[in-house]
Amino acid sequence: MPTTDHVVLDLTDLDAVGVLTDVIVDLRGHVMERDVAAVATVAAPEGWHRFTLTAMPGGHLVLGVRFAELTKSRTNNVAEALDRRGWQLDEDGGGATHRHPPGTDAMTIAFEALTLIGAAGAPRTQRRVTAVGADEEPLPFTLPEPTDDEDEPEPGP
Repeated sequence: MPTTDHVVLDLTDLDAVGVLTDVIVDLRGHVMERDVAAVATVAAPEGWHRFTLTAMPGGHLVLGVRFAELTKSRTNNVAEALDRRGWQLDEDGGGATHRHPPGTDAMTIAFEALTLIGAAGAPRTQRRVTAVGADEEPLPFTLPEPTDDEDEPEPGP
């Protein structure tokens, strides 16, 4: 299958959850093959919160966000929204995490991550997603094989 060094998460596309689910599956695959952590970063527009998805060798996955890029008002709003969803706010007040135990369905995690993206009114724009392994080397994402829809039969009535 073809690979790429990043994927674009288009928040206006209904398949955003599928794209993010594939990212999580790729991260978990890297961890299982190498028995080291892997981190994907979802970028954000200036002034908004980027976040990370960290897949761990023990099988759990951690969503994390830092508030450094946010204004005080946005920090308060994002922190409050995440706290209501059961996220663990950092003791220093500079971020929050949400741990998903081993076996949690990748799509469940993707939906939680998409909720994080929109916290406190963050814009629904395209976001670049990159990943690195424990050695800080970029990780490739697997791209789906292109399909030739012209050869598909038309659905019946």
